[in-house]
Amino acid sequence: MKFLKIALSVVVFALMAASCGGNENLLHDNYLEQDYSGSFNVLSKKGANGELVSVVSEGTTYKFRWRYDNTADVYIYNAKFSTSMPNGITVAFEGLQWAYAEGNTEIKVLEAKDLLPTWVEMGGQKLNDLSNFMVDELEVSVYERRLGNFNPEYIPIINLSMNIGDVEFVAVQKQRVYFGSTAVIGQGDQPYYSAPKPFYLVSLNPTTGLATIDVYGAKFADKMPSMDMKFDKIPFQVSNMGYTLDCEEVVPTIKDVPYSQYTITNLKGNANLNTGMDLRFDCMGLSVSAQLGFPIVIE
Repeated sequence: MKFLKIALSVVVFALMAASCGGNENLLHDNYLEQDYSGSFNVLSKKGANGELVSVVSEGTTYKFRWRYDNTADVYIYNAKFSTSMPNGITVAFEGLQWAYAEGNTEIKVLEAKDLLPTWVEMGGQKLNDLSNFMVDELEVSVYERRLGNFNPEYIPIINLSMNIGDVEFVAVQKQRVYFGSTAVIGQGDQPYYSAPKPFYLVSLNPTTGLATIDVYGAKFADKMPSMDMKFDKIPFQVSNMGYTLDCEEVVPTIKDVPYSQYTITNLKGNANLNTGMDLRFDCMGLSVSAQLGFPIVIE
């Protein structure tokens, strides 16, 4: 999986950050350490009939160490490269090379092939034979983002994928914040209203298979007051490339109070882990289309 390389707002490398879904940056003497636990895994493999079969696993966490000399370490805790792997295995890849995407300082990218782990630990013991943990390709991409006056303030985009034999392993963030323009179409298919706000926080629950969308500054008509809305219990399907949302009807809540007059129907979302999400739904007889990405939209 190739990660998006785009120009985004500038951040400094030595960023001290608060946590966001288990993601945290801690500055050490010569490296930035990032703990990453806010994700679940999608393991994809072609079945007997050639179709791609994907299964979800949970419980794997990661640690990244980004050094100023452009070397990095990747630690995978409770590694699940297959559903049959036992719990408690830690796999370490140390001394890898990383670079900023296309020479800018907004996205850190690590790409490596034919990797034998530096060490593997199981049951508190280091293993001697590491050949079963060979990784054909590893890719990591981290886009650091902060959003002022918002909790959580630290909202990075983290992508991680591995190819191991005929299996593709992808880590999917449980929460992502999207930005972009929201357009509303009225009768006659003429543009009715558009604005760079709102922005959207999508939360995925891999255990229930349900998603929540928090819409901040929702405003779907010129005379509609701006408000924060929540769409809850939206079914989603996930793959090695992204996820889809599909819900016939949902009553949004505002400060935990349901508002049936703003009932959402025909909600469809198509999210690509690399690029963003196309979200569409109907509200109050209007068709809403949100083309969403990762860069923070500045008015």
